[in-house]
Amino acid sequence: MELGEDKSQTTEGHQFISLSLPNDFTYLLKIDIHKKGSLINFLNSYVLDKRSLYVLVEKYLTKSGNANGDGLENFFHSTSWYNLRAKIASIYIGYKEEGNWPDKINPSYVDELLLFEEKIKRYSVDGYSRGFLFAFYLKMIQVHLKKTNSFFPFSIINLLPLTKSKSIKIDWLLLILFKFYQFFGEKKLTENLKMGISFEKNFRALSSEQKEEFFNEGLSYAYSINDKETLLNLF
Repeated sequence: MELGEDKSQTTEGHQFISLSLPNDFTYLLKIDIHKKGSLINFLNSYVLDKRSLYVLVEKYLTKSGNANGDGLENFFHSTSWYNLRAKIASIYIGYKEEGNWPDKINPSYVDELLLFEEKIKRYSVDGYSRGFLFAFYLKMIQVHLKKTNSFFPFSIINLLPLTKSKSIKIDWLLLILFKFYQFFGEKKLTENLKMGISFEKNFRALSSEQKEEFFNEGLSYAYSINDKETLLNLF
């Protein structure tokens, strides 16, 4: 399976759907993880407080065999945030793919996510993992729908240089570009971006049906990652 399939030349008919993603994990991908003081102390406290996440970390990563958190802090000393998020994502994708909790972590599940994130890295703000979050969401849709490839083409990423600035919420920017790409077509959207036309003006140019579609799919994504505030702030 591949994210951002280059062979997919059309975005027609593809939709962002609501998925029940693990909120305790997606929260970590939405924030600037390096502004939480001591990263090790923050992760240790956070994971201990989130029972479902702690159980996964204990079962697959620390393997200390106890329920009181012994060994958790030592584990965080021995790993990086980027390694941790990749392994946790692999576990959740494995569960979605196999229908039960996997016997062991399959690191290949996140190869595409890391490749996707690397392609948009120069347009993202350091410290946030929202590009990884967006790729995680796309991958979970792909597995959920049992598709060979993701509906999200790399051609959308090629439009990012035209936005002319780095974005904290790169995931929402990509969603907006995708929907405008559907509505306007590549040529018109490229012209609008080069002219610096604002989101508000582009949105006003949509038909009532297109506005409703944009909001509904934005709401589906917002629900999936527990981020309705960002959607509402667009309007």
